[in-house]
Amino acid sequence: MKTLTLKLGIICMLALSAGCTKGPINEDIEGFWMLKSFTTLADGETHHCERLFFGITRMVTEISEKQGEQGLQDCVARTEYNDDQTQLILRDFKQRGGTYDNGKNATPEQLQPFGINNQVITVFEIIHCNGCKMTLQSDYARLELEKF
Repeated sequence: MKTLTLKLGIICMLALSAGCTKGPINEDIEGFWMLKSFTTLADGETHHCERLFFGITRMVTEISEKQGEQGLQDCVARTEYNDDQTQLILRDFKQRGGTYDNGKNATPEQLQPFGINNQVITVFEIIHCNGCKMTLQSDYARLELEKF
């Protein structure tokens, strides 16, 4: 009887854990992206980017410079979508320290090289995304990204 109960318990745990996997909300958007350029809307100036990346997951987005020469601070933000997934919302940017944020808010000066100017919330309209190329636009800039 104990063996049967144990086996049923294990089967129930496996069945429950299989339903708890957290896959992407939108596979076309989530992933590792290289920021190719962004155009600031106020002046129409296009900024070409070198070695700047967005790591977008269902809960967290990381922006970072990888092996670049600018020495930019890595930052993380909470990731959300609006109900119909036409907007990517990044909230509460923090400086990254080690594997977690270090609790310090990112500054606009740290975010601007990535086409972002607001630490609290940035709402991007998803203009185009086919899983290989993506165009995002906020009230500050229009970003052109390629899947990496």
